[in-house]
Amino acid sequence: MTSLAPPVSIYAPGRTAVEKEIDLTQGLRDGIHIMKLIFENRLNEALTLSKEQYVLTELIEITPQEDMEATIQSLRQTIQLAKKSETYRSWISLTLIGTKQTMGEYELHAKLVYAEALLLRALLMFIQDQGLLSFISGALKIKECHDLFVKLAKYNDPTTFSTQSLHEHFDSGVRMGNGAFNLMIASLPQRITKYLEFAGFSGDKEFGLQELEKSSKSNGIRAPLSALFLLGYHTFAGQILGNGEGDLDKAEQLTKSYLKIYPNVSC
Repeated sequence: MTSLAPPVSIYAPGRTAVEKEIDLTQGLRDGIHIMKLIFENRLNEALTLSKEQYVLTELIEITPQEDMEATIQSLRQTIQLAKKSETYRSWISLTLIGTKQTMGEYELHAKLVYAEALLLRALLMFIQDQGLLSFISGALKIKECHDLFVKLAKYNDPTTFSTQSLHEHFDSGVRMGNGAFNLMIASLPQRITKYLEFAGFSGDKEFGLQELEKSSKSNGIRAPLSALFLLGYHTFAGQILGNGEGDLDKAEQLTKSYLKIYPNVSC
């Protein structure tokens, strides 16, 4: 079954918006291929392919100083595209008793991409500007991401998707998002988590590890990213945060498993 999303406008600097139908299944396949190129350190090929397929801009060289702003701009465009790929529905209307509406696979994938892009943008804001206003703005965006991932988990229903593969890709992303949030929040010093809990955040370390592990063992597009997150936690994050020793055996198992998938990966 071939699924085509409604036409969406893809914008690029200096170009006119073009209406383009996006095949969700093919897009995910391309994403997996591009990710493989990245893991094999074939970055120029990955960049060229992604721009040829999905971006209407010319390839340009940027200096290291421009990397951060270029990344933030790309995330802004991703957020705009994700919004255009869905029919806007207030989360309030989606959760009120008796008024729950059904979202299709495109809307669900769009909201997942939106949540991920918003999270990355918030984290980059912290890195780029560590002032108070940036911290508050970033924290609000992270709170929105956290709420989105929690709500997306409630819509993680295989019957919503036209194929098992589309559900697996969505499932891996939802588990990665919720797992990463829970693990990160639970790993912070207690004096910080008290403030976060007051603001509505809460973290369950074991739940976070379980979700990331399920995602890493899936066939979803975000499985390798979940594996990388787990490897980072088990090998050095625990020691840096001073709240655990990690699990080197699980880290070794993950490494061996993914070396079979990406035998030419560059370290």
